[in-house]
Amino acid sequence: MNDKNDLIEKTIYGIEQSISSDVFQDHEKEIIELKDLSSGVGKSIKETVCAFLNTKGGYIFCGVRERDNKYILTGFDRKRENTLIELQTMFFKNDVDVLINLSDYIIFEYKNILDKTVAIIEVRPLSEDLKYLKFEGKYYERILTADKIIPITKLVQHKEYKVELEYSKELSPVPDATINDLDVEKINQFILKINTTGKKETIKKDIQDARDFLTRRYCISYNNKVTVLGMLLFAKDPFRFLQYRSELDCYFETGNDIGRDKKFFQDDVLNLMDDAFAFVWGHIKVGRSFVGGGISLPEFPEKLIREVINNASAHRDYTIDKTVTIIINPGRHIEIKNPGAFKPKMCILDISTSIEIRRIIPGMPETKNPKLANILKAFDKIESYGIGMATLVSVCLENLIDVPYYNLSIPDSISLIIPSGKLMDEDSQRWMDSFYGYIDKKLESKTTKQHELVLVYLLKSERLNLKRQYTILLSPANNHFDVLSDLKVAGLIIEHQISTEQTPIYILDRELTLVDFIEKIEDQTGKYLKKIEDFQRQILNIIYRYNQYAGHPVKPNVITSNLYLNAQIQGNIFEGNSSFYETLSRKVRKTCNDLEKAGILQKNKDRSYEIKGSEVL
Repeated sequence: MNDKNDLIEKTIYGIEQSISSDVFQDHEKEIIELKDLSSGVGKSIKETVCAFLNTKGGYIFCGVRERDNKYILTGFDRKRENTLIELQTMFFKNDVDVLINLSDYIIFEYKNILDKTVAIIEVRPLSEDLKYLKFEGKYYERILTADKIIPITKLVQHKEYKVELEYSKELSPVPDATINDLDVEKINQFILKINTTGKKETIKKDIQDARDFLTRRYCISYNNKVTVLGMLLFAKDPFRFLQYRSELDCYFETGNDIGRDKKFFQDDVLNLMDDAFAFVWGHIKVGRSFVGGGISLPEFPEKLIREVINNASAHRDYTIDKTVTIIINPGRHIEIKNPGAFKPKMCILDISTSIEIRRIIPGMPETKNPKLANILKAFDKIESYGIGMATLVSVCLENLIDVPYYNLSIPDSISLIIPSGKLMDEDSQRWMDSFYGYIDKKLESKTTKQHELVLVYLLKSERLNLKRQYTILLSPANNHFDVLSDLKVAGLIIEHQISTEQTPIYILDRELTLVDFIEKIEDQTGKYLKKIEDFQRQILNIIYRYNQYAGHPVKPNVITSNLYLNAQIQGNIFEGNSSFYETLSRKVRKTCNDLEKAGILQKNKDRSYEIKGSEVL
């Protein structure tokens, strides 16, 4: 099917020469069929179209036929054009008797042969997941120049292959690739690796000697086609055949062109993983810790970096000709953009209430590329299905990164964002401090650090979900059953209305999500506060939260620290702006004095504040 125009022109020229010289040359081939069509688009042409679809494709010349070693040129009547167009939608069904739209597979054009116009039907071969189609209940394939009914054993075999292909995108055949495009040295390296696990496979002397091994490993399909899997692992030149499916692009973003670095890697999947890790590990920030005598601590744990990079190549969708992209934004996050999409049953979405839920179910034992995953496990590149998300959650709850999340807004793309920093950052710690009395009382004074971290994880998940980002669902499957059970019994978390017995979805006790208490302050003080200034509102909300949920009054320096941090988070100031802090501190003290004079606040002997009428410990 390469050099389409050359093939068509060569066929036309040969027919013209045969007619003009009266010397017959046979131009019907495996992918060339001549049809008269003087009596219309009949059963024979439909059988041929079906056979071409199910085999290698081909071309049907309508308006010329061969009989008794002579070409009869009748031409094609364009008034019959609609009968050709109907071939795209009206005749060919799949296994469940559904007509398939074949507009992308059946194409038409007109050509002149001598003084006649002929129609040429180009039939493109179906992808393996669409094969086989049938016409009038029968499946046809092209064998040499004949259309033959496909044997039932072959149909059954291909149905089994399609079931596997549905979950194994890496088993798709690679057009034009042959076994000779694979590297026997790479194959032998793999054999040496698997032999260390106790399986004994002989070293291959050449690529033909490796044929049986490659077939058993799904690198060659049952019909002797080199698969994507074979190319990913053992190709001499993967990019030649796989294009962007064998490329991984890395960027180091610093916010200016001078510091920007990038690398585009094109190689087999194992080398891509190693090259990408080397790039990322060489660019992430490394700090110093006073713990352990000042050891170096990277911005992200090494195990996590290796796992998310390797999983990106292991579980991407290899039917999509796009690259995996890794973007390092130092001090902020790493983003990994992966071609593909989560299976619908992995995604939980509910936006029917103000508590929007966007969660990904971790640990599902499925992958788009199970054969590739099994081989990568032999190379210690990945562990097992679902481990990647479990690692993300575990590292987060160890307080080594902030909450990871997925952006699914771009079709056929999954973006994993792993923020640097800590889950229990300064903002979260202040939130926890202000609610600690309420939390500890509900947990009967048995609050642990793990309880606090899980609560913060759920708080941040809800905030990210509102921003249309997907977070990983906390569940017994990722080892937090005891903590979740404690929090549920205490009433600090509740199950969302869309929870099921198999998949509980936890959200925070709604008291823990409150940010505006003005109405409650009005009830308590008897003062009308709807029209107060925003700065006064912020101060009153902070004081009320500490009074009611932490159980103690608040000093001005705590209020100032909260407001200062909020300004940093909102990007209004830079960290370490001491003059801003001093100005803010003076403004807080003055405002608190004004609110005290207005009878809204009460000032204690230690110069702490509480809402007038509060009952604090």
